[in-house]
Amino acid sequence: MPRRVKVTSRRVAELAGVSQTTVSFVLNNVDSANISEETRQRVLEAARSVGYVPDVSARTLARGRSTNIGLVISPTFEQVFINEYIPNIISGLSKVTRKHGYRILVELLEDGSHPNTYLNLIRGKEVAGLVVNLVTPTELDIQALVASVAEGFPIVSLHHLHDAVHSVTIDKLEGVRRVLRHLLGMGHRRIACITYAAIQKEPHAYRRLVTYREVLEEAGIDYDEALVRYGCYDPETGYEAMKSLLEVWPMPTALYAMNDDMAIGAMTAIHESGLRIPQDIAVVGFDDVRLARYSTPALTTVHGPAIENGRVAGQMLIDLINNRPLEQKHIVLQTELKIRDSCGFRLHQAGNLS
Repeated sequence: MPRRVKVTSRRVAELAGVSQTTVSFVLNNVDSANISEETRQRVLEAARSVGYVPDVSARTLARGRSTNIGLVISPTFEQVFINEYIPNIISGLSKVTRKHGYRILVELLEDGSHPNTYLNLIRGKEVAGLVVNLVTPTELDIQALVASVAEGFPIVSLHHLHDAVHSVTIDKLEGVRRVLRHLLGMGHRRIACITYAAIQKEPHAYRRLVTYREVLEEAGIDYDEALVRYGCYDPETGYEAMKSLLEVWPMPTALYAMNDDMAIGAMTAIHESGLRIPQDIAVVGFDDVRLARYSTPALTTVHGPAIENGRVAGQMLIDLINNRPLEQKHIVLQTELKIRDSCGFRLHQAGNLS
């Protein structure tokens, strides 16, 4: 069997009628190179025609830095692999990294290992920049990230950690206000909440519960601990929490669950009890997962643009890597209330909610 001849960048250059340096600049997406679009397409077509694949080490040498983008995440195992948020972040991030010739290196942190893990990535030059999603950042985490930024290393956070660290976040607290005001506007006064069991360890989850309480109090409704239950990132905990809430008297007329998975589990418990959604209990969730519009009835929820969150964070990081000026250091993306049948809004408008 004849040995396959290795295709080189010199062969690509000959076919495209350009220098090897130009081939290297095009295939490695070197932004500083002044190469016309016509030349770039000619090089790409020549590379495709002969099946040329650049050597990773050569790419790194050409760029003078790693071809990896690090995604450092610290949610629980359940959140990463059950909840859609992180996969959507990766989807948005990859739209940018592929375009610029980078790969995503995912680092899942364990408790207590945060600073050493991502500092090793930085000091070992394994990544050209970092996107970080730290749910429970410690003071050591923040200090390490701020110090790395001060040394010129590109970092973008998916939560606002410190003024010195660039960030792209979703305004989920405004989403909480919007969905609760929607229920209040429909006349609900006993609105139950299924929040997170890890609320004491997760500052953002705690702030969402505080926001729930504040919106009720603004409407003249006293906070009632009997209407609050604790779950996680799965339907099972929402199901058990709702079963417990159905034993409260007077029974809640509406439920706000902090994610759609818990809301869907709660809906099953309501159905099993013989009660109707939304006539007996209105249900709203948060995140707008793919299954939300296919539940019975379709789930009213808050859409957080997680894919866009990943894409914008990725573009910000690429701009930092290439020393491009940024118009904003901290970007906040807005949520959108998706009104469907589970909250009873259409019945309410028609005067048939009874």
